[in-house]
Amino acid sequence: MNAANIKTIVISITVIVVAIIIYLLVKPTTSHPRIDEQEPVTCGSKTVYRYKYPSEFFPSFAQEYNTEVSLTSDVLKRFSDSLGTAQIGVDAKNKVVELQEQLNQDNITFSTALRTYFINSNSDPCNDSLRQKFLAFTDEMARRVLDLKNTTSLVTNIEKPAPPVTAADSTKTTTSGSDTATTKLPKYAIVKDSARIKNSIYKLGEILKVNNRFNSRTKMQP
Repeated sequence: MNAANIKTIVISITVIVVAIIIYLLVKPTTSHPRIDEQEPVTCGSKTVYRYKYPSEFFPSFAQEYNTEVSLTSDVLKRFSDSLGTAQIGVDAKNKVVELQEQLNQDNITFSTALRTYFINSNSDPCNDSLRQKFLAFTDEMARRVLDLKNTTSLVTNIEKPAPPVTAADSTKTTTSGSDTATTKLPKYAIVKDSARIKNSIYKLGEILKVNNRFNSRTKMQP
């Protein structure tokens, strides 16, 4: 092989290497797939759909519920921090402390079961019994969102809506490894109406009683 041929081969290799480097530098970064993407599954004579990335999508699925729970919890904290017994009475003040713990425990119990049914139903989409149980939890979640909204609206004036949750912060991972939704609360003020505040406190207590009955009925079911 003469020198001219060697030179040609070296130049060709150099051009190829440079082209590869340029391609790697300028090629579009592969984006994360849409977390709400679904795929068809044939179940006998019918076709159903399931999420391709259920663990990633669940926080978005439960986002409104998580936001309402967080807002209610924040309202209770403000009650506890700023309201004196002279404003709402000692019974209502003690009730606030009780409700903070009840709401937290209720949310843990319901969210854990909801996520379990969501994942299991998605993993076994042809299981009609499991699917119906999940739909029951979906209806229950919608009821809870509405009840909490009706309660907090009694005592809050929204001054600035919550900023939208972006794709970058739509999910986060807790120390236990379970994914939860990122919640962004609106800027709001508490109304200066002791009667409405006391009404909302006792109304929330009744809501949590209903929630607890649902949790008890569905506890430990497969």
